[in-house]
Amino acid sequence: MRRASRLGLWFLFTTSFVISVTSCGGGTPSSPSPASEPLTLSGPAPGPGPGSPSGLALSGVSLSQSSVNSQEQPQGTVSLTAAAPGGGVTIALASSNTSVAQVPSSVTVAAGASSANFIVNTSTLAISSSTTITASYGGTTRSTSLTVLPPALAAIYTVTSPQKGADACVFGRDTDQADCVLDAGASRGFIDRWNWTYWAAGSPIGFTTAETRSTPRIDTKCAFFEGARGGDDSSGNRYIQMTIELVVSDRVGNRSSPVRRAVRLYPNRLCGFTY
Repeated sequence: MRRASRLGLWFLFTTSFVISVTSCGGGTPSSPSPASEPLTLSGPAPGPGPGSPSGLALSGVSLSQSSVNSQEQPQGTVSLTAAAPGGGVTIALASSNTSVAQVPSSVTVAAGASSANFIVNTSTLAISSSTTITASYGGTTRSTSLTVLPPALAAIYTVTSPQKGADACVFGRDTDQADCVLDAGASRGFIDRWNWTYWAAGSPIGFTTAETRSTPRIDTKCAFFEGARGGDDSSGNRYIQMTIELVVSDRVGNRSSPVRRAVRLYPNRLCGFTY
C-alpha cells in the first residue's frame, strides 16, 4: 500500500513538470501587460532648436577707406554668410595697434541681417603708421589693414595792416618791407615751414620761415610795382593789387594746397607814385 502511494505521487509530479515546460516553450503566449510594452520612437530625429546659428559663419570684414588722415573715423563692416538668427550674432573685434586706431570690442549683427557696421577711431600721428583690424566669430577670423596718415596740412592765414586794416599792406618808406603782418597761426598739421609767395605783376618773390607770424619782404623794391594794376578803396585811396600765397610743409616734405589772398598794397608815394 505504501509503495503504490509513492508511485502515484511521482507520476503526478512528473506530469505537472512536463506540462509546465511545454507551456513555456511552445504554443501562443499570452499578451503582455501594458506596463511591459517597450518604448518605440517614430518620425525623424529632432533638429537644431529655433534660432540656432548652425552653418552660419563670418565671411569678412572691410573698411570704407584703407587709408585715412589722423582723427578721421572710417566705417568698418562685418559680414556673415547668412542672416543672423533670433537674438542676433556678436562678432569680436580687435586692432593690432591701438596707438594707431581703436575699435569697439564687439559688434552685433541684428536678427535677420547679414552685416553690421562699426566706427574706427584713429589717433593723431606724426608719421604714417598701419594697423590690422580683425573680426572673429565661431572659430573664424577675418582681417583688413588700415593706414593712418599725419593730419592733413592746411594753410590758413590773415593779412593785417595797422594803418589800412584787413587784407592790406603799406609799403615802407625807408625799408624793403611792408607794414602788414602775415599771421598763419591757424594753419593745421605738423608744420615745419611756412612758404610765402607774393606778386603784383612781375615775377613772384617770397621767403620761407619757421615762424607763424612775419611780414612781406619786397627786396626788389620799385621793380615789384612794374606793370602792376591798382584801384580805389572805399575811402577813395588808391592802391596796387597784390596777391599773397601760402603753402605749409612738414618735416618730411609734405606740402599743403596753396591758399591765395588778394591784398591791397599802398605805394605810400614811393617809386614814383603820387599816392
